[in-house]
Amino acid sequence: CLDALPPRLARLFWLREVMEEDTENICKEMAITPTNLWTMLHRGRLGLWQCLDRDWVGNVQVAARG
Repeated sequence: CLDALPPRLARLFWLREVMEEDTENICKEMAITPTNLWTMLHRGRLGLWQCLDRDWVGNVQVAARG
């Protein structure tokens, strides 16, 4: 699902959540404001959640017990 995000959102998400970079470093590297970073991270998380729900979690079929 990370690959399904726009490249810039995927990069921001990767830097923040996987590499645990701080806000200041990410903002410098990406030439954005902290407010813009948080907005973009929100959009990235929403996109990931929708993809995971659609393609992974929402597709899980529970076997009927009988």
